[in-house]
Parts: sequence; C-alpha cells; structure tokens
Amino acid sequence: MSKTSRRSFTCSCGRTFEADIFRSANVTLQPGLKAQILAGHFNRVRCPACRRETDADVPFLYHDMDANLMVWVYPSTSASDAAAIRAKVRRAHEIVGSVLPHETPHTGHEVVFGLEELLPLIGVDRAAP
Repeated sequence: MSKTSRRSFTCSCGRTFEADIFRSANVTLQPGLKAQILAGHFNRVRCPACRRETDADVPFLYHDMDANLMVWVYPSTSASDAAAIRAKVRRAHEIVGSVLPHETPHTGHEVVFGLEELLPLIGVDRAAP
C-alpha cells in the first residue's frame, strides 16, 4: 500500500506551505505512481503563492510486487551520507526479518540516491532514444 504524509515546505519566494507527499509507492497496486515517477512528477510540490514547482526531496519506499523489487529512494543530495543511510536500512531490515522471518527476500538493491539511480532498476534506460 502507498502511504502519504503532510509536510511543510518553504519556497524560494519565502512562502511556507503544506503539501501531501508519498513516503511509499506501491506501483503494483497504484500503477499511476510509476507513471508519475517516469514522467518526473512524483513527489513534486507547488507553491500556492508563486506556483513554482519543486521536488519534495524526501526519501520514499518504492515497491513493485510483480517485479519482487523494494528499494528505498533517497534524494540525491543525501548521497554523502550513503554509508550511514545504508547501515540504518540494513538494521531495520534485520529487525523486520527477526519479527517476520518469512519475508520475501529483497533483490539486493535496498538503497539508491535519486530517481536517476532508480530508473535502471525498474527497466528504464534514459540514454536510449
């Protein structure tokens, strides 16, 4: 199931506003989310004052049940903290595995940074014409 949460954002025009963003995206149950990701519209917020759009820059869990793929997608700006983030995700996975030992194994790609790193995992090659 996909989950949203309400967050506060501050636009470069100075306006602070709230918007709903996805914290998880199950693209099997909601295929439209994959289309948003591919189109570059996923987790984009719009300032109500100046109408400027920007990426929410929040991590989310991408889940494709048909492809047996579950990946944490962190903003590319978080890449400098990759080791700490991967350790945190690995530990969380261990905890879940200890409580639910029959979980489906992950594919080995548990954390990526930015949508550009996610796209090859979901079968999209941006270099193709």
